[in-house]
Amino acid sequence: MANWRLAAVAALFFVGVAARRAGLAGATQGRWLLNFVFNVGLPILIFGALTGVPLAREHALLPVTAICISLAGWAAAIVAARHFGLPKTGEGAMALSAMSINNSMIYPFASLSLGAAAFSQLVMFDMGHAILVWTVTTVAACKYGGHADDIPVLLKRALAAPPLWVLFIALGLNLGGAPIPGDWLHAVLLLGQTLILLVPLAMGLLVSARGLRRPEVWTAVVLRSGFGALVGLALGWLFGLTGTAAAIAIVGGAAPIGFTAVVLSARENLDLDLAATAAAISVFLGSLWIPLSMAFVVKAG
Repeated sequence: MANWRLAAVAALFFVGVAARRAGLAGATQGRWLLNFVFNVGLPILIFGALTGVPLAREHALLPVTAICISLAGWAAAIVAARHFGLPKTGEGAMALSAMSINNSMIYPFASLSLGAAAFSQLVMFDMGHAILVWTVTTVAACKYGGHADDIPVLLKRALAAPPLWVLFIALGLNLGGAPIPGDWLHAVLLLGQTLILLVPLAMGLLVSARGLRRPEVWTAVVLRSGFGALVGLALGWLFGLTGTAAAIAIVGGAAPIGFTAVVLSARENLDLDLAATAAAISVFLGSLWIPLSMAFVVKAG
């Protein structure tokens, strides 16, 4: 039954692709769904996942792991981009692709496979990456695009994001021992996990296939998932992570390219074709391997 549920979530991605090809919906609806999940679904998920679970050492180390994976991807992308002789706009798009981790693709499958404690570890991994995206990645995009004047405005908008503040509230309530009924928190978590199921559908609506013959596009995909997984494995060993936490470091490190890379590339006039095509390929491949990876995470636990 669990395998069938995972397959059903993966199928939502292809439902989105089919709807786009049939003209029933498209990128506009896909962006709306992602904005809804980001502003409504993700805060609900964070609150339900982190408020009531006992916090452990892994909850502090996994955000650091995510940040290190993104920074390592940035460094590797710089080397690769200069190997290809890409202009600054191309280097920027490749760097953003390597840095942007699409954990939202993992959430729907993880919600069907992981218990509350393990799921909270995945949320903390994602929050570490999110804080980096809202700060360092945003600044890097502006620098590559030659729009340093945009940095204060973008940082102000990013630091006002609902998921960030809900994260602080949830951790504060948890550490303060707030007497919140467990059944209520479980219901909130289930609601958040249900809303997250909109993500693969939205991704299917956003995917387009362009630039498939560009080697730098495939290099960006390999850097994000292949190199990211290796860095996650190494950091898990370095930080002494075991069981589910170690598996999350690897699977999270291998996550597809986040659409943040596409959005920032478009806004800063970077190589949008590189970022969008690499993200499309990465998301498509992720819809195939992520359901299988959940068996690895569950077994590790």
